Amino acid sequence: MDEEFVQSIRDDFLNGKPVVVIDEEREIEADFVFPAELMDERITEFFVRYGKGLFCVVGPEENLLKRGFFRLPSNYGANYFVPIDWGTGTGISTIERATTCNKISDETTTLQDFKYPGHVTLIGAKEFTTRRGHSESSVELVRLLGFKPFSCIVEILDETGNSHNLEYVKDLAKHFKLKVITINQIWKLYVKHEKLIEVKAVARLPTEYGEFEIYAFDNKLDGKEHVAIVRKWPDQSIPLVRIHSECFTGDTLSSLRCDCGSQLSSALKRIAENGGILIYLRQEGRGIGLTNKIKAYSLQDKGIDTYEANVKLGFKPDERDYAAAYQILKSLGVQRIVLLTNNPEKVKQLEDFGISVERTERLFGRLTEHNKFYLKTKMVRFNHLLEGIEGLI
Repeated sequence: MDEEFVQSIRDDFLNGKPVVVIDEEREIEADFVFPAELMDERITEFFVRYGKGLFCVVGPEENLLKRGFFRLPSNYGANYFVPIDWGTGTGISTIERATTCNKISDETTTLQDFKYPGHVTLIGAKEFTTRRGHSESSVELVRLLGFKPFSCIVEILDETGNSHNLEYVKDLAKHFKLKVITINQIWKLYVKHEKLIEVKAVARLPTEYGEFEIYAFDNKLDGKEHVAIVRKWPDQSIPLVRIHSECFTGDTLSSLRCDCGSQLSSALKRIAENGGILIYLRQEGRGIGLTNKIKAYSLQDKGIDTYEANVKLGFKPDERDYAAAYQILKSLGVQRIVLLTNNPEKVKQLEDFGISVERTERLFGRLTEHNKFYLKTKMVRFNHLLEGIEGLI
């Protein structure tokens, strides 16, 4: 998603056109989204006529609480506040609902300035780092585009009232020439433009491979204690970078079920020799955690591969993303890298965030009788580039 496309959404807002935001992963639904401060009766009527779902105005949860608005006592996975109206009318007309949205975006107003319960549903958006729903993504989108962090949203229903018909949504967007963006794209835009990870502490780290510096971080992205192991690289050169996901069994216990421990050792040796950065991400078991990884091991003992084991446990085959790695590189002032990896997904995600991967270099671990099936699964089902490992095929 390029900056020109993002700017075109802002231009559409200023020209009175909403955007369609699709949740492809969680709810499988789509909403019209528009800045609350720009809402008028024409856009309100469009929302009601062609959206047909629940008409809502959304603001940051803490902001609403400070202004006296309160949550409803019963919620079901959402964060509904008391519904409100502005003015002396009934509150149901399009102009009255638009005005209510405008007034919510005026942070000098408080609950006492509104009537309640009213006709506009009020929702409190959580921090985007803790919840990635339509509420949070819409607030962040309008804020990132330079508007006040208050949005209007409505679910899009098809002719039969179905809220999960994404083909209908895309046809509707095409008919009205509306931009379409996903929550995941907004998340990437947010990660790219916000400073969520900062260096907190640095210390000398002598190892058997050589002397490094170890960096710890203040992490508002996911709260995990990721670290970076750094060896100064020559001036004007591009640093060698390895992004290594935590593997307690392989890295610490020298398990032969995987190649993680040997990959970690090889990466540290190469970085010690050439200079660069090893980013150690706390993403045990491709992001499912240690206990679930051991459950997956148990399934693998019965003949299921690691891909199917994660799915059988209710997870994606790979739950990881590399937003934290991008933020760490950003905090270290690194924009161009040579990436030690066999995994094309790492390259794709880093480049999506704006990191320039000048080239990749393979990093093979040790092949054993215990990890041969695992490595074949990584090659065939996860598309890792492992063809060069002697004896694997």
